[in-house]
Amino acid sequence: MTDGAAEGTFVLTSEPQHLAGLREWLRGELTRHKVEQREQFGLQVAVGEICSNSIKHAYAGRGGKPIHVSVRGNDDRLVIEVRDFGKKFDPGAYRPPDLEAVPERGVGLHLVKQFVDELSFDVTLEQGTRWTLVKYRRGRRPGSRTP
Repeated sequence: MTDGAAEGTFVLTSEPQHLAGLREWLRGELTRHKVEQREQFGLQVAVGEICSNSIKHAYAGRGGKPIHVSVRGNDDRLVIEVRDFGKKFDPGAYRPPDLEAVPERGVGLHLVKQFVDELSFDVTLEQGTRWTLVKYRRGRRPGSRTP
């Protein structure tokens, strides 16, 4: 694969029942990009959490709003972008969960970070938020040694 590897894109609307179709599409994309089976589950959870947050927070539960998910990869890494067009993510309002207590909410981003190597967001867009999730191929993370 090269940096110009084909990119797949899926557009869902902001209803929770559409997450199942996203998971099916994502499974196919991850397989096409030769992502190991055990890593596919974590990436599906991570993307599902970001999309669920878009439905709940960016769109405040309003249905029919677009969420774009794209996957591209090369020999070193896989990049997944999730883009919504709703209320922008406010990093100042985010509070990491207290994992010593039993948190009732707020664990989504913490969970996402467990399954990806890099998580970033862009709120400089005219509207909405773009989330970028990066998963490095085994032995390809910057600074790692190839076996």
